[in-house]
Amino acid sequence: MKSFNITLLFTIILVLTGCKKQKPVGQDESALHKQADSVYTVHYAKGFQVKKYNDYTLVTVRDPWDTTRLLHTYVLVDRTKELPANLPKGVVVKIPLQNVATYSTIHCSSLNELGQIDIVKGVCEPQYIKLDIIQQRVKNGEIENLGMASKPDVEKIIMLNPDAIFATPIQGWTYGNVEKTNIPMLETVDYTESHPLGRAEWIRFYSLFTGKEHYADSLFAITEKNYKEVKEIVANVTKRPSVFPDIPYQGKWNMPGGRSFMANMLFDAGAIYPWNEDKSTSYMPLNFEIVFDKAGEADIWIIKYNTPSDMTYRSLEKEYKSYSYFKAFKSKNIYGCNTAYSSYYEDLPIHPDYILKDMASVFHPDLFPDYKPKYYKRISE
Repeated sequence: MKSFNITLLFTIILVLTGCKKQKPVGQDESALHKQADSVYTVHYAKGFQVKKYNDYTLVTVRDPWDTTRLLHTYVLVDRTKELPANLPKGVVVKIPLQNVATYSTIHCSSLNELGQIDIVKGVCEPQYIKLDIIQQRVKNGEIENLGMASKPDVEKIIMLNPDAIFATPIQGWTYGNVEKTNIPMLETVDYTESHPLGRAEWIRFYSLFTGKEHYADSLFAITEKNYKEVKEIVANVTKRPSVFPDIPYQGKWNMPGGRSFMANMLFDAGAIYPWNEDKSTSYMPLNFEIVFDKAGEADIWIIKYNTPSDMTYRSLEKEYKSYSYFKAFKSKNIYGCNTAYSSYYEDLPIHPDYILKDMASVFHPDLFPDYKPKYYKRISE
């Protein structure tokens, strides 16, 4: 055991001091502008683009905080063949991936959707992943618990030696010593997409690395079809209720911008969003007075929360007396989604069609008489 610990320590020191063999990196900058050999169309997503060549696939991820630059360039090559000559400049990733680590639940959910959950060998913060297979495999040791996403266990990552790590970048945030391992970081910025189907299309991004492109295309086509069908049902309603979401966190109400993912979903579900004239795509930290001034007379209030028991009007008023001043509170038109047991966060990025139908059935129940809401339910007294 002592010998093993010394070997592990020596390995970690070598990796973190840069002595580990570098991951293959393409260097030919001119190849970045080469015309693709076949067409790959990204329909809604703005965050990634794909060029197909005979010997490799070029995947670029746009920096959502500076759209004039790229966040990453990945060069995907067949792992069963020798590396092609003159690869374009970028991080070379051998596909299909066989062993990966993930930073968040959306990575696991996306891989599970593609039938690729078996390649997941390490996860951060498994307590937040609502997938039974992940929970069971972490419990029995088949999947390594890598700790907090903000500071994962680098020793475990080195021992795991994954082909790649799926990560969610945050502006101004670095990966610390994880970056020094030279393991490819596959950064997904799906959460910055403003179109619900744009975010859902990132399932095709995952498929490029797992050899499931055709399957992902068929899955996304079904999602797109279902989403459009619900949107069409409510498109011509004569009365749209005004709707606003959620409750404050640490004193601030993080309200979606008028061009954001959530604002677009509310409109597509047949609602009027009080901030629909706002032009931003990000969240706006607002105080209670501003929210009440804008949404105090809104018809419906939808809330997400995570508690052991379901929220009630009594518990809501106990939390903050002023909630009772909203019209939606007085008229008993508040609908809650308890994410303690609901798969809302797991489903939303991949299946916005599910959430859209739920919302539309709440806003226009007469148009969906046989549908029973799965996520949002009217809260009780």
